[in-house]
Amino acid sequence: MPAATHRPEVHLRVLVPDDAGWVSAMDRRSATAMARPIGFVEDRLREELEAGEWASDARFGWAIIIDGATAGFALVEGLDARDAEVLLRIGPKARGRGAGREVLRQLADHHFSASPDLVRLTGRAHEHNVPMQRVFNAAGFRMEARYRESFPLGDGSAASEWGYALTRKDWQAGRHRAAETGYDLHGLSFELDETIEGEKADGLLVKFLQEGRRVIARYTADHQLDGEAGGILTGDVLRYRFVHANEDGPRVEEVLGRGRARLQRREDGRLEIVDKWSDERGSHGQRVLVQRVSKD
Repeated sequence: MPAATHRPEVHLRVLVPDDAGWVSAMDRRSATAMARPIGFVEDRLREELEAGEWASDARFGWAIIIDGATAGFALVEGLDARDAEVLLRIGPKARGRGAGREVLRQLADHHFSASPDLVRLTGRAHEHNVPMQRVFNAAGFRMEARYRESFPLGDGSAASEWGYALTRKDWQAGRHRAAETGYDLHGLSFELDETIEGEKADGLLVKFLQEGRRVIARYTADHQLDGEAGGILTGDVLRYRFVHANEDGPRVEEVLGRGRARLQRREDGRLEIVDKWSDERGSHGQRVLVQRVSKD
């Protein structure tokens, strides 16, 4: 099981005019290739805060306080409609500690309570921004859309974004504060590390989506096309069924099977999966997959 980690103390407070300077600086400092700066101008933002434009029926701005220190800000817009959109900016030094999920949980508690007509809190994450995808998932938001070519890039092309949402019914059921149990595979990718037994799947790459205990994996390998597996994760064991197209020259064969995968964490912190599988052709095998870590 994953080792327990210290959870930071997280508080939110409404932005005030004196926050304009650090918010503008944080906007620039926290931006990445997958999270563009909003483009705040300090004097203009101060005027908006003085006029109460970021504490209205339509939108709110929040300062994020982590362990007593100002560490970022959160914006919620569209509160006067059925759907409101959440945007988080947390400084680089405060990331990776589980604060983002608690920010989303507190935002949900406040805004669903304060805005009785609000039905959904939504947010987007760049298709390669795995940490933000996992923040949404951990706070009970569910992935429900893929916005193709919605994120403009500097070279004139565009990337896709994943859309997440937490509904009022989710919030009322406490889904945003569900206890964390077992492993969270959502947004993670794994690649083949070792084939212990059976046929090799050179080039195997597996990408996971997860909702509670339900797990979906999409995969490809050198001679395996359009693979998909679905199963239930209980503790550190994932039991699943799979189907893919097996390519052998001009011949393509549909292959169905089942498997049992055990998760564990390596000394370097990465997850690994020991996977035992069998298919309806009578083939079987065992292999080790290891979490792929971005070099960005």
